[in-house]
Amino acid sequence: MAIGLGALATGLLLSRRGRRLVREALQGRRRTRLEDRVLDALWGDRVLGRRRIDVEEASPGRIVLRGEVRDDAERRRAVALAGRVHDVDEVEDLLTLGAEIVRSSR
Repeated sequence: MAIGLGALATGLLLSRRGRRLVREALQGRRRTRLEDRVLDALWGDRVLGRRRIDVEEASPGRIVLRGEVRDDAERRRAVALAGRVHDVDEVEDLLTLGAEIVRSSR
């Protein structure tokens, strides 16, 4: 059992999603269900899943996207993905274009 818990903890800390969840837990941040669903949609995208995009439910059904994307195509894709999530009525785009985003070698 200890080995299983160790493997789970290691996997959680090694994944981008896991590190974010651990950091938010340590900061006392609790996400809403809608925020979780939008993040899952963004993280499930092979390109946007690598970007540092934060999601906030500003009011019921209203999502705010913050962070950096490479170009307008990624921006439009992030807004479209968030807008397709069930119960999202409005997406506010506060994303910035980051020229310093470098392609991952993996």
